Amino acid sequence: MLNIANLNSSEMLVYGGIALMVLAVFLTMVCLICFHIGGRRLKRKLEQEYGKPVSVQEG
Repeated sequence: MLNIANLNSSEMLVYGGIALMVLAVFLTMVCLICFHIGGRRLKRKLEQEYGKPVSVQEG
């Protein structure tokens, strides 16, 4: 286990940077899950109010 009291400043920067990267990945996953759930709810609501989207045929 790391003893934070015995780390010098460069080690603190390294481990602090690693901790921030882990936090950023975790928050990214949380945001992706929230956007996915919100997008499904929004799509369902829009389909109820306006119907299914009409696909545009090219050609």
